[in-house]
Amino acid sequence: MTSTPATGRPRRASGPRRGFPARGRVLWAALALAGVLVAGIAVSGKEAGGGVPARAASAGVAEVLGMRPGDTVVTFEGERVSGAEVLRAAETVRAEVISEFAAQGLGPGFWGRPRDGVTPARRLRERAVRAAVLDKARRIWAREAGLLADVSEQGFQRELAAENARRAQAARSGRPIPGVPSYDQYTYAQVRAAELDSALGKLHAATLDLSERRLRDRYARTAAPGAPPFDQVRDNIRRQLVIEGYERALQARAAS
Repeated sequence: MTSTPATGRPRRASGPRRGFPARGRVLWAALALAGVLVAGIAVSGKEAGGGVPARAASAGVAEVLGMRPGDTVVTFEGERVSGAEVLRAAETVRAEVISEFAAQGLGPGFWGRPRDGVTPARRLRERAVRAAVLDKARRIWAREAGLLADVSEQGFQRELAAENARRAQAARSGRPIPGVPSYDQYTYAQVRAAELDSALGKLHAATLDLSERRLRDRYARTAAPGAPPFDQVRDNIRRQLVIEGYERALQARAAS
């Protein structure tokens, strides 16, 4: 660039410009423009703020969260919660997060586009981590109760492999086993959680007030007009109180 005199008018060069020849200047300008365009493309690949890549709602959870299975995401009661556990949990909550933010459009940029100051990617991470920590709390509680020996992701994968091997052996022997021929990790995680919840709930019931007086009080407060007599629903009321008490205890432990 040439200097500008005090009059404010551009000063013409008095002779041939030294440095780049005209052809060189054109080439240099073209390269500079290309650099700007490339930079623009690189920046446009991310949402404003440089955070989440501009991916559509269909992107995988590992891409959205930028997480690897071997990562340590958080620790809970001295046990690591791995990326594999969070990613598995993210698959279970992914649809509800997409539904929550769907009005913004599901195309490129979906995961990084904020609404009320929160992006879908952040919401997905929060819910997935919360779910993974809850499962870790459940597994630690089960270990304390003698129901599990290993609460790690490696322990979970060994359980899954052993269960699938048992089912395969039963199929070869012609012994039917209820359920599917083999589990994927997502289905098995849900099945195993339900099994542990049932077992832990029964153990936790011993700490709850399940007296006749409390059962009748719950019936009086919740029975709708025309409901069956108390004697017919006593066991259902008891199960409901056990489930509620156990779930409160598990949530409280996971939040501690």
